[in-house]
Amino acid sequence: MKHITIDALQDTLQTGTDAHIIDVRTPEEFAEGHIKSAINIPLNTIPNQLSQFNSEDEYIILCKRGGRALQAAEYLYKEGINITVVDQGMDDWKGEITK
Repeated sequence: MKHITIDALQDTLQTGTDAHIIDVRTPEEFAEGHIKSAINIPLNTIPNQLSQFNSEDEYIILCKRGGRALQAAEYLYKEGINITVVDQGMDDWKGEITK
């Protein structure tokens, strides 16, 4: 499992990536503002959503501050998924958001 900062995520998105951005906040938090390309899969639904993940793809996991993203990343990593976890979260995001 890899770790990146929120600034590194922003750089990665600007230069382009094939990675899927997974936001594990609640639907309500996600609706308040999220990264445009992010997919919302709340932390509590991750075990039931394993079919959404492909071991051949890369996933970048983030949340509000980093704690839930780390929990989700640890679980998915144990399931054999290629994971990068954002050590910070949307509270530190300086880029554009979509509502």
